[in-house]
Amino acid sequence: MKRRDLNRWFGAVAVATVLGACFRPEAPAVERPGPDLGEPVQFTFGTIDGGELSSDTTRGRTTALLFVTTYDLPSQAEAQLLRDVLSTHKPLANAAIVMLEAPQAAPLARVWAESIGMKLPIAMASPSLLSGESQLGHVAGVPTLLVLDRRGRLTSRSEGSLTREEIEACLQSADKR
Repeated sequence: MKRRDLNRWFGAVAVATVLGACFRPEAPAVERPGPDLGEPVQFTFGTIDGGELSSDTTRGRTTALLFVTTYDLPSQAEAQLLRDVLSTHKPLANAAIVMLEAPQAAPLARVWAESIGMKLPIAMASPSLLSGESQLGHVAGVPTLLVLDRRGRLTSRSEGSLTREEIEACLQSADKR
């Protein structure tokens, strides 16, 4: 295939992709209740190293759960920022990355973690989380940060990228409960 034909082909694919995204029918909005802020939430996710991340394994410390995807650059930056904030946060806190991708994407998540030097535990979303039916509520976008206090109660939920100061404030607020 000649270069000119290849450029036309890539251009047609790009236009089709954009048009497909623009004219995709909207799914009806389903209002899902979030977790009750006074009750501990229960969750269990499998990690990419074969372990488990759960409400039981994190209880006893403030816990930050950052929901990301492997293909989102703001997610990558937020994961690195969370890692850096936790390295200096006092008292010690738990943190984990939860990939909003099917468990079959674990090999991709492993490559993602290695490529950015991520040492935090990385879990794959459960079917109940992906469907919005988990006690953590519906996670609509990435990055999303949920912070739980040491008893496992949700203290903050932040969608979108946060600054170092905002992450620290979420952790400090949970530490005080």
